Amino acid sequence: MWGIRKRSYQMRQNQLWEAVKISDIQTAMRLLKMEVNINGRDKHGIYTLLMKACWNNDPKMVELLVTNSADINETSGKGGWTALIIAAANGREEIASELLKAKDINIMQRDIFGRTAIHIAARCNHDTIVKRLLSRSTPVDVIDNDGCTPLWYAAYNGAARCVTVLLKHGACPQYASKSEVSPVHIAKERGHRRVVEIMEKAIRLRCHPYVLSHMTVTRQQDQQKIADLQREVENMKEALTQSVSEIEVTTVNEIQQREEVAESNMSDESWLLSQSPEDIMYAVRALGCDQWSDVGLELGYTLPELTSLTSTITAPHCKLHAILIAKAAAVGASNIVLTILRACQRIGFPICAATIKDEVIRRHQRLRTQTGGQHLTW
Repeated sequence: MWGIRKRSYQMRQNQLWEAVKISDIQTAMRLLKMEVNINGRDKHGIYTLLMKACWNNDPKMVELLVTNSADINETSGKGGWTALIIAAANGREEIASELLKAKDINIMQRDIFGRTAIHIAARCNHDTIVKRLLSRSTPVDVIDNDGCTPLWYAAYNGAARCVTVLLKHGACPQYASKSEVSPVHIAKERGHRRVVEIMEKAIRLRCHPYVLSHMTVTRQQDQQKIADLQREVENMKEALTQSVSEIEVTTVNEIQQREEVAESNMSDESWLLSQSPEDIMYAVRALGCDQWSDVGLELGYTLPELTSLTSTITAPHCKLHAILIAKAAAVGASNIVLTILRACQRIGFPICAATIKDEVIRRHQRLRTQTGGQHLTW
């Protein structure tokens, strides 16, 4: 039984390696849900699955393996390279960006020669990766086992773009290695004229051989200024939010006061025109049910028409309801209130604008009481 399980496990492990090799994302996702070793190495014991995906320039596979907790700082069995160093050596910018998103990545992991990812990227003239590593606070003049800096490797290979980037970030062109050969000297020995010109110009501008300490102080000062500015911005945001809140409260209060003043100065008829047609029709039915025929005639109906509308209705308020509904359908919701008010004014008391207004207000109060004082939408 144990032998079967072992063979099954080894089969899944081999299938996972094959999926990574041919960039089969779906198969890899399925296998990773099973019992497999995500940090397993190849048959030679040199590379992990993550390193293989980096060599294959497969960003999606790298993302999948990192998401599933692959050891991002694992070193190869030959040379001591990490996945990040492999990406830096091959100029895999997308993969390097994906790896640098990991919180636990060690950008200062060294190979057997003491070189970090920035050494390798500078040697291969991959300036974009060098910039990204420097943005993660990688020391610009970090040295390997031989005392060589990234600038030394860039100068050795004539990598002008990386030389320019490293110098802008404060790299020292006269930082001598253990063999007492500086980047500017190795560039001259190798005949890289353009690189020599770039570094000699930097030396003339700086007027001193070593600027690392100066750059460190400057960087700290800049970081302090940035922190001060961020605090100032947060304080301004807080003050602005408070001011906006005060303005909103003041504006709402002023609007309410203006509405109350405007409402108190409105005539009863104007006030009713601002209400919903349903409220006005309800008030008229409640007040004028005994005068349904008078209201109907004033609304423009003839007696035969009123008889036709109310022939099957017995209750007076129901007859008036039918008349008002028919008139609303005829003149439209935008005109029904004014039509009713004009008709009621010609009838006289109790169907007048003031009485209808009081009835509408009483209706609102009754409804609020029934709903526990909640706001009503008419």
